[in-house]
Amino acid sequence: MAILSEPALDFAKEHIERFYDSDFFPKPAEFEALWHQWDEVKKELMSKNVSKLWVTPPRAMTIGKPKGGFRVVHQLEPLDAVIYTALAYEAAPSIENARIDASEKVACSYRFNVANGSFFSEGSGWADYESRTEELLAEFSHVLVTDITDFYNQIYLHRLNNAIESSNPALKPFAVEIENFLLTLNSKSSQGVPVGPAASIVMAEAVLIDVDNFLRAQGVAHTRYVDDIRLFANSPRELLKVLEKLTLYLYENHRLTVSSEKTELLDSKAFTEKHFHNHYADEKADLIESLEEFNPYSDDFDEDEFDDPDDELIEAIQKVIKYDHLDLGLARSVIRTARRNSIDVIAEHLLEHFDFFAPVVNDVVLYLHEVTDAAMPAKLRPHLEAIVESPALDAQLVRYWVESYIAQYKEYMASPILRGLIYSGTNIENQAIAAITTRNVAWVRHHKASIYNLGGWGRRAVLNASRVLPSDERVHWLKLFSANTPLLLDRWVAKWVQETA
Repeated sequence: MAILSEPALDFAKEHIERFYDSDFFPKPAEFEALWHQWDEVKKELMSKNVSKLWVTPPRAMTIGKPKGGFRVVHQLEPLDAVIYTALAYEAAPSIENARIDASEKVACSYRFNVANGSFFSEGSGWADYESRTEELLAEFSHVLVTDITDFYNQIYLHRLNNAIESSNPALKPFAVEIENFLLTLNSKSSQGVPVGPAASIVMAEAVLIDVDNFLRAQGVAHTRYVDDIRLFANSPRELLKVLEKLTLYLYENHRLTVSSEKTELLDSKAFTEKHFHNHYADEKADLIESLEEFNPYSDDFDEDEFDDPDDELIEAIQKVIKYDHLDLGLARSVIRTARRNSIDVIAEHLLEHFDFFAPVVNDVVLYLHEVTDAAMPAKLRPHLEAIVESPALDAQLVRYWVESYIAQYKEYMASPILRGLIYSGTNIENQAIAAITTRNVAWVRHHKASIYNLGGWGRRAVLNASRVLPSDERVHWLKLFSANTPLLLDRWVAKWVQETA
């Protein structure tokens, strides 16, 4: 049995405030309610063992992949997100200490340095993965690349428990609590960690310590980025023998499988030409390097060097658009650079090619929020109206993000087309945001009458929207609701609305 510590919970708050609760969903308003009465929330979460805390399965939606198909992603209930992040905080330092040393560039992905609300203060580790690959290509004649099929969704939770305990036997109580917490999230399924929270990266890397050590014992060089593995040797036969052993080991010990579609054996020269030194790879590397020059935290940053950063970003986004399929990393780099520097010139380009950029819709919408000033809605409204009939909006999560953006601006809600998109959908959370934006008292009154028939997300959205009601009506109703609900988060949201409306 284990109880969350105050430092762990304070870290969770800082992490969610600074970054996100899920990489794939808008951050819900409930967190503002939790932060508003944080001392009370902490007291409750530290009052009992983690196993005694109320846990609810997360919501799941799909996001499209650039080359076709979909992946399932998750958003935990807000309190569960705090608990999960705090649990990861407790385990992360020991997991990092148990990994192969970062200087060896074997386990390259997401080295943990827990500080200032971040698990990964040194970045994602992708550059180390690529540079180590080039070093090994120069040393060995052949490379075998492979990855693990549907890795996050197939992680065996008892093996995760074992991995955390192995990293530090003193963590056994937390290892058990993490397994039980995830079992409850999964409705008792023994496999899978949620896709989206940063805490799941910590869990994934814990499981892969064992895999790195197994591969090292086989006597071949390797480097790894999450579940993407590259093996190097001077003998193709030796690499295939190791692949066979790895396949059996993953199955027998983790119930994981190697992806046959993504497994490839190449000589080093062919791999280099295919993945590194070709026109596309060189152009991509040059583009990412030029984007880094916009970073004010870069050692090379010199504001005077850029005569027209607008033109450089437009050129960058045009290069992204011309490729056959969306390069996720490159697209995110361009969009996040524009967002970080509040440069609005690519906004119309993104919406004109919205279907193409749909797989990074979260980055698109976060960027649009950053650059939307008083003048921007007039420019973007025709583009938004044009994408209402886009097939990209058939994807639930894409529509969710677009609605969440539109609902927050009066100028968009004045459009019958965009207003129709919000209210013709099934997402009550975005309708509630729109009700706040437009002070739609009638919508709130209609939904508060049936609030007990709504799920948790919808129920709390209506509570938040009640801030547009006349004060006497709002106060009376929220007090009545709080007296009748057994759910702490509902009561905290109601109290927050009463005190901030």
